[in-house]
Amino acid sequence: MSTIFRGGEVLNSIWRPLNSRAMNISLTVQETLIWHDFPQLIVAKDKIGGLQLGLAIDETPQYLSVAISNSRLQDLKLSKIELRSVFEKPELGAWFLVNFNDAGELIAQAIPVEQEIPDEWLPLPNEYLPYKPLLRPEAFEAVKISAVAKEAGMNPTLLRQYLSGVKQPSREQALRVQAALHRVAQRLLDVQLV
Repeated sequence: MSTIFRGGEVLNSIWRPLNSRAMNISLTVQETLIWHDFPQLIVAKDKIGGLQLGLAIDETPQYLSVAISNSRLQDLKLSKIELRSVFEKPELGAWFLVNFNDAGELIAQAIPVEQEIPDEWLPLPNEYLPYKPLLRPEAFEAVKISAVAKEAGMNPTLLRQYLSGVKQPSREQALRVQAALHRVAQRLLDVQLV
């Protein structure tokens, strides 16, 4: 049994050190979602492309992480689900403790299922990530919105509503617009004047 300090008082915890023979998973940070003095909330990828969402639990920094699917990560980024729910109910039913090893690599170790996650490690209830729109107007400054809409096979008015925030595109619609924008941009790159 170890102890946890909170507000000057010592709390007993059922937390035990991880088994030194447990499987180590090497991670690479892909994105920092919240930064305050150091990365507080990160998205990391393992060697086979699986995503982990890591929440700093101390200033080491040491992270509590869970595997997260692309769709759940997008819901989190769109403020459709609260942060605590991702950690309370992980999709794979497993938690990981993530630390830097001596070589500076980010390593995750599974937390044994019989060990409870201390409540102070979890985000507060009703916390959401700040919303960042899927389609950002600045991406369209150099091209005509109607040209991108035509390439995407959609109504230009609908695309303008997405860009102004009047309507929110689904992930599929946003990807469709992104692909159309990339095709228009590629045609511009293919132009040869000399």
